[in-house]
Amino acid sequence: MSSPLDSFALPESVREHDYVIASYHLTLPTDADVMKRVARFAVGQTTGTWLPVPGLTDEMRRRHEGRVVSVVSVPPLDTLPSDPVATLGYIVRIALPTINFGASLPMLLTTVLGNDSSTSVEAKLVDLEVPESMSSRFAGPSFGVDGLRRLTAVQDRPLLLNMIKPCTGLTPENARDIFRETALGGIDLIKDDELIADAGYSPVVERVRLFTQAAREAAGETGIETIYIPNVTDRPDRMLETAWRAVDAGARAVMATYATVGYGGLEALSESVNVPVLAHFAAAAPYFEGPSTGMSAPITMGLLPRLAGADMALVTTPYGGYPIRPLQYLRTAHQLLLPRPGIAPALPVIGGGVHPGTVQRYISELGTDIVLGAGGAIQGHPDGAAAGVRAMRQAVEAALSGVSAAEAAAAHPELHKAISLWGVLETPASG
Repeated sequence: MSSPLDSFALPESVREHDYVIASYHLTLPTDADVMKRVARFAVGQTTGTWLPVPGLTDEMRRRHEGRVVSVVSVPPLDTLPSDPVATLGYIVRIALPTINFGASLPMLLTTVLGNDSSTSVEAKLVDLEVPESMSSRFAGPSFGVDGLRRLTAVQDRPLLLNMIKPCTGLTPENARDIFRETALGGIDLIKDDELIADAGYSPVVERVRLFTQAAREAAGETGIETIYIPNVTDRPDRMLETAWRAVDAGARAVMATYATVGYGGLEALSESVNVPVLAHFAAAAPYFEGPSTGMSAPITMGLLPRLAGADMALVTTPYGGYPIRPLQYLRTAHQLLLPRPGIAPALPVIGGGVHPGTVQRYISELGTDIVLGAGGAIQGHPDGAAAGVRAMRQAVEAALSGVSAAEAAAAHPELHKAISLWGVLETPASG
């Protein structure tokens, strides 16, 4: 005989077992039966529908049914408020048996983001706790932080990245000239803009051939052979084929937009090519912008790309014009960098409004295991792209030496011009 307690469990009872713990935020009318609603949700996402069905045994429920492990009101009220309120918020944690979806990101997302509309609730997924028994089944980053540092021979500073502008319209030959000029500044990485992939007027393989030669030419002067990262985003079969052709032509890394190819597509790409993969966040905003549905930015742009095998992943920040909260930006970087059993860390790629005056701020908040992706601040430097790269390098050297960008600018004309144009993002005083 079933019990009203069957859909619930204490966190201690599931912690050592094969469950993903999904945390949700939801808002319900004050008079709603929250325990009944979330219990129906846990069952609906695993074994059940809104009605009992034949064939569901006690053993099946034990092995496959979700369990509500905590329900906390926000604010944490233990008594009714003196002034009536229409709604209350809740953080709900649900344990979902990994046997239901295995090491499949598409099926994990199907489970945690919605299944049966008759038992669902309007809730936003705000956290995922993945047990080692499951995370160890994902390959994760093949190169990660350590591998990228070996590949670039850069050990003690942030990597520097540029993206070719204009985004579209350039022939491979014209883009090659821009690539070479930028590489002459000593940039570590240059990627395609996300708006161009294997275009008819600019095939990926042709860009790889021309840009690789330009990188070698520039390295003869700088000693730094810039790595080109072509965008291979496409439907999965064509994406993998393009990636293989790019690597055969000499590409030492590739890039894809995971929100459009899918996290499973990103995973397939990572496991199919023996080069680092940059995961771009283009089109990811609908996953996390909704206040009451979808999932949080740290899951969207941090946890899931890392599980899917991204060696580098774009992170949006509060300093470039996008209204991301500082908390979510920092937590996204943490999801990529902090130790996770069985999964190597990935490098956060900081993009959007990056210029020499922001370098100190990013290093102070995230450390040196980051990629600083500067676009306009390099291509738009008054003295050209190579000077823009040098200004970024000068800003990094100053930050690592404990010297302010303004002070360092006095000794470096390229940095001085950049600071004069774009200013300095001040680092908050500690205390």
